[in-house]
Amino acid sequence: MASFRFEANNKPSRSGKYSVFLCISTQGIRKRIKTTVELKDRENLNSTSGKDKWITSDEANYKKLNSILADDLQRAKDAYSDLNKQGKASAQKIIEVLNRTEKPFSYFEFAYQYANKTLEAGDYNTYKKYITALIKLKFFVNGRKPDEIIRYKRKKLQEELGKMKKDLLFEDITLGFLSKFHSYLQKQPNLRNPNLTLHPNTISKVFDQLASLFKKGIIAGKEQGLNISYNPFEDLESKPIPTSKEKLTMDEIMAIKGLKLDQGAMLWHCRNYFLFSFYCAGMRAGDLIQLRQSNIHNGRLQYAMGKTDRIRDIKLLPEAIEILNHYMNLDQPTTDYIFPLLDNRARYAVAVTSEDRMKLQPEVKKRLLQQVNSKNSLINKYLGKIAEMAGINKKLTFHIARHSFANIARQKKANVFDISKTLGHSSIKITEAYLSNFDTISQDETMEKVFQPDSIGG
Repeated sequence: MASFRFEANNKPSRSGKYSVFLCISTQGIRKRIKTTVELKDRENLNSTSGKDKWITSDEANYKKLNSILADDLQRAKDAYSDLNKQGKASAQKIIEVLNRTEKPFSYFEFAYQYANKTLEAGDYNTYKKYITALIKLKFFVNGRKPDEIIRYKRKKLQEELGKMKKDLLFEDITLGFLSKFHSYLQKQPNLRNPNLTLHPNTISKVFDQLASLFKKGIIAGKEQGLNISYNPFEDLESKPIPTSKEKLTMDEIMAIKGLKLDQGAMLWHCRNYFLFSFYCAGMRAGDLIQLRQSNIHNGRLQYAMGKTDRIRDIKLLPEAIEILNHYMNLDQPTTDYIFPLLDNRARYAVAVTSEDRMKLQPEVKKRLLQQVNSKNSLINKYLGKIAEMAGINKKLTFHIARHSFANIARQKKANVFDISKTLGHSSIKITEAYLSNFDTISQDETMEKVFQPDSIGG
């Protein structure tokens, strides 16, 4: 165990003030470290008082000084807790951790700079994930209530963030700190349904982003001569919980296909987008939205997946060709977008291939990705209406076309290797994990075989 107390120097400094030290004792060994607090009279320190009351009101700014000491004490306790988990707890080691603040390395400063570099590199989606996680962390560090985060619209939110001046150093991020932040997030309302709190998997994703930035900060710190020897994220238990992947049966697919919709209406278009994705082995929304007529070659669809840059080469089924005939002349393809979702006259439209898109200016690339995300949300909105019209009691989103294809392929006993290639996965292990969420039919068949009358003596 470790004990902590404050004490003032017996003699004043040249300025006539008394320095306050934090004394740390472990295993009979006592060490002390100087704080930034100085007193006009050493009698104004009462080390036996409770938290935030060590310095009496006889000292000017005593509340602020008590707050500084409280922060110093908490950092020391967090350092002890982390070192104790590593079996390295000693007064000297705690002092070494605290002394690292002599070279302050701001987590916020580094994280925002790295996020902006990600944006400049054209990865808007990753940038958005980083910023979303950092906003939550900044609210927590600055003592704001969890429900305040969802009160502000984008412009107002930026104004609020600008008012938050409290920094966060890498050495401030301890396991104890992360545990408190985790509890904070568990109280934050859900943006889509404020009557609910954040889903555990959403919280897990927040920590994934912050942990990623922390690891990159460790590398950057070493380049600056700073040694961040402990990563508290590695000891934090915040794992996603398994969730079922929604999917449609072939009967439900046919129900959607059979709906009588006005040609040219948004519902009609969105049904086409969803069905085209399904007939093309579950093409992702971002890829479909950016699909060009030039991606069609001799009855095949060839494109680079935006998520992995892997090339997919798929034979177009008659059902997919029927949909394409509404949007293009298959005999005379151009470089225009196939579906009427993105503007062919926009600045980003000059980038026809995935290689071209990588060369776009950051602000143009950001605009393209914003448009893709916006159109994806719009399609999902109308898919919800389509599900209702088709009598499907499931939350229908574009990505369910991918789930549905994989599920139906599995049910039809398709080879896992072939399913993996068709989905564009980088390994069969990914496909097996993906399919494990769907494969209940084989489980049902096994149960029926085990409990058949002749199997149990009936």
